[in-house]
Amino acid sequence: MSRQEVDSRSDLARWISGTHVFPADRTALLARAESESAPDGVLSALRALPDRIFANVEDVAREFGVGGRRQRD
Repeated sequence: MSRQEVDSRSDLARWISGTHVFPADRTALLARAESESAPDGVLSALRALPDRIFANVEDVAREFGVGGRRQRD
């Protein structure tokens, strides 16, 4: 994983992590990010996620192509 990917993943985790957040769907992740006052760019990215359940931050990061192959359903 490149330094930029690590930074991107860390930034994403900052806005959607927390006790009992996962598993979570797009709506729950967006609500968490909004409650943490995430920047518009993060909120926009979360709105673009597919409507499915994400197991953890790594699962979300893979959807954005950070840290490995992009996951496809």
